[in-house]
Amino acid sequence: MQKSLLKANIKFEIIVVDNSSSDDSCSLIKNKFPFVLLVENEVNLGFSKANNIGVSKASGKYVCILNPDTVLKEDTITEILGFYESDIKVGFVGCHMIDGAGIFLKESKRTIPSFFSSFMKIIGISKFYYSSLKNEERGYVDVLAGAFMFTEKYIYNQVKGFDEDYFMYGEDIDLSYKALKSGYSNYYLGDVKIIHFKGESTDKNLIYVSRFYNAMYIFYKKHFNKFLASKIVVWILIKFLILIKKLSILTSHKFISQAPHVIYENKFLITKSLTNNFDFEATLIDLDLLSNRKIKNSLLVFDLNTILLSEIFYQYEHLSKTNNFRIIVPNTNFYIGSDFKHKKGQIVYF
Repeated sequence: MQKSLLKANIKFEIIVVDNSSSDDSCSLIKNKFPFVLLVENEVNLGFSKANNIGVSKASGKYVCILNPDTVLKEDTITEILGFYESDIKVGFVGCHMIDGAGIFLKESKRTIPSFFSSFMKIIGISKFYYSSLKNEERGYVDVLAGAFMFTEKYIYNQVKGFDEDYFMYGEDIDLSYKALKSGYSNYYLGDVKIIHFKGESTDKNLIYVSRFYNAMYIFYKKHFNKFLASKIVVWILIKFLILIKKLSILTSHKFISQAPHVIYENKFLITKSLTNNFDFEATLIDLDLLSNRKIKNSLLVFDLNTILLSEIFYQYEHLSKTNNFRIIVPNTNFYIGSDFKHKKGQIVYF
């Protein structure tokens, strides 16, 4: 994430709030990115509180809430900033998110989860997502995703930031709704895209499912708690949905890749250590030849040392979804990616 931010041609600061990571994340940031303001929490305070701490330390006019498991194009921030400073009046701005397999993430643009929409979601007729607004279009929506939310720090503080009653999940819905109630609008930019691996920052396991849908119940009680009967019905529906989702995760399986390839744009920039230290034998493929090969059922590793992020985004969306995708992070010894939204993503060292 930090690497893609550094390609933006604007003045900004990066604030990382670490919720007591058990790996070497903090050491890596200190060694590789000494200019980053790192906040190290002794315990996991949750998504909401950690972001509120980060925003409180920001000195700029604008703030961008950004998950660590995201990849931005070189011009993403400048595009968002340019739109925000245009004549269109907005409060929060979000964008078009794709996952590690290049598939559009519907939570990029959502509706308010009312009693009716919650019921329709559970019986299989989804009403959480803005189907009337095409994925590539721009327009006003009710709810944006917390993985990427851009706004003015003044507005963030005015709506009192993320509600810390939510430990993880649901807080972006709550914040978006508070913005609407405060007279601000939420705007979706379908032509501005980022990759959200979804599995790097949290494991999509049974605990995740319970936290996510129980957060929906917190939201409903907070904003729509008018009648006891409806509250009981929503509670029952949510518990039923948790059961269905858990069964789905337990019966799912991960796609196993074959025929690994490293995709590059300049072969002379690929170091021997990169190819020699993989735990598999990979074929090197020039980016110009990639589209002509019609590759399927393969592990495609894009070398960000030699390829622009905008080109990688294009390939994610247009290559066969039978492939698995990875990105080699520049000046490091690892690549990242994820294959299935219900499973934890990967950081593979070589």
